[in-house]
Amino acid sequence: MPESRLDRRALITCWVGVLLLVAFSFWLRLPGLEDKPLHSDEGVNGWFTLRLWWWNYYVYRHSDYHGPFLYYWNLLWFQLMGGPSDAALRMGTVVTGSLLPAALLPARRQLGTVGVLMTGLLLTVAPCVVYFSRTNIHEIHLLFFTILWGTTLLRFAAEPSMKWGLLSAAASALAFANKETALITLGALGLGGGIAWLLGRAGDADDPHDPDVFGGRDRRSALFAWTKESWVIWAAGAGVFAVIIILFFSSFFTYWSGVGGFFQAYGPWTEYGVTGRNQGKPFGYFFELMKLTEGWALYMTAPAMVWALVRRHRFGLALIGWFLGSFVVYSAISYKTPWCVLNIDLAGFVLVGWSAQQAWLAARNANTHVGLRGLGALLMLVPLSAVPGLLATSLDDNADRYDDKKVPYVYVQTEREFFPLLQDALGAARARPADDGKGLNTLSVWAKNPYRWYVITRGWDHDRARYAKKVPKQKWIDKADLVLATGKDLRETQKLMEAQTDAWHTETYKLRPGHRIHAYFRQELWDDYQAAGGRAATPWPQPSVDDIPVPRTPKGAPK
Repeated sequence: MPESRLDRRALITCWVGVLLLVAFSFWLRLPGLEDKPLHSDEGVNGWFTLRLWWWNYYVYRHSDYHGPFLYYWNLLWFQLMGGPSDAALRMGTVVTGSLLPAALLPARRQLGTVGVLMTGLLLTVAPCVVYFSRTNIHEIHLLFFTILWGTTLLRFAAEPSMKWGLLSAAASALAFANKETALITLGALGLGGGIAWLLGRAGDADDPHDPDVFGGRDRRSALFAWTKESWVIWAAGAGVFAVIIILFFSSFFTYWSGVGGFFQAYGPWTEYGVTGRNQGKPFGYFFELMKLTEGWALYMTAPAMVWALVRRHRFGLALIGWFLGSFVVYSAISYKTPWCVLNIDLAGFVLVGWSAQQAWLAARNANTHVGLRGLGALLMLVPLSAVPGLLATSLDDNADRYDDKKVPYVYVQTEREFFPLLQDALGAARARPADDGKGLNTLSVWAKNPYRWYVITRGWDHDRARYAKKVPKQKWIDKADLVLATGKDLRETQKLMEAQTDAWHTETYKLRPGHRIHAYFRQELWDDYQAAGGRAATPWPQPSVDDIPVPRTPKGAPK
């Protein structure tokens, strides 16, 4: 069969395979999306998105929070799904996480059909990827734009053009608009490219199955093609990068200080990385996570690296630099959260996918000894042996173990025993004779997230709540129907409440491992609630309301 027909068939196979993987990804990520209680970080992210929903108001706070892309993406799904809800809050990450295999398509020529599909399959079923595709945080979006950044940069290296240069610039800007750790990605990709440039052997640019990633150029010609011959592309790409950064960090021209915050962020986040802040963990932390999140596929990276080094294969060497660079830097940084492992997993999965493609090329080469062809076919299939275990873990962790602290990447997760608090609060409010549907006067001491999100989206007026990060004043308590307390001022708050114990009914609920929320209901309110049927008459889950009360416009928000 002519090469052109073979290539066309491979292209169709790749596209069909990727579409099936995307559909399978949605199937894994969508069911029971509201079952897992919101993480505290999700409560924060939901609040920032609500401010956009209500007032088109967002300001970038570089010392505590990551980039703005997440909130604008969330806002789109609020609009598409008819308003804020638990499912709408998580739908953006579900969509991004499900589209990860599609982001590999620009690299089909270099990674190969087998490589794209193998990498896409691992990204589809990997437990950590699935779990955080169902959690509203920044990491999955960073992962998606990292793939686009790397694949378009790969195309630019092979065939420098305005299209690939601008696409790569846009993808890199959107990665930075998600999280500051895009700087680590930049360093790891640069390391990989540098190793490939220094140590790699030029290949055939016209090879339909394994084209040289530098377009067949020698080192000097490649460098010349990327720099002097492409200075206009670099200038245009810098413009695209700047425009995207300015748009997002200025909150679309409404908060110009955010642009400066984009640069200032590296001060506090570097400090957190060095000191560990409250998230310090040992060097080997991510390796232990990788053994779970990559399964047997992790060990396929070793022969892949050996093969790339022996052949001095430019693409393979670039992947080695990206994978090891990501692993070493993330492991060396003291500040570690489990979702960061996704950035290492991604590079590892691409490396394994590339090795499967190389094994397939050896297996189909008629000039290779039949024994070696058989070995190539076997090695191509080895990563597939990891898939059943990864899939089973993903299904189990997301259906039942989503708040099990024994799962390493289930991290300070809100426990399911938090839901009875919502039942009691919502039920007590409805049991009042003068209930207006807008909730209780609530005093919350260090108990803001994710409680605030849940009651606001169930129709409570945010202006009836006071959220405090200090020992409450007695006059605040006197005005409250419900007092919630946890955190560092818990004991002092308890002393105040116990001083008038006859006026309050006390309940305790699990929040996250090692933390509980203590709730104090007005005694007469609790009595009315019990008379109305109590928790048995207030089932959970309860849907979000269509008409969420809009609080007072905060100072600085657009009119």
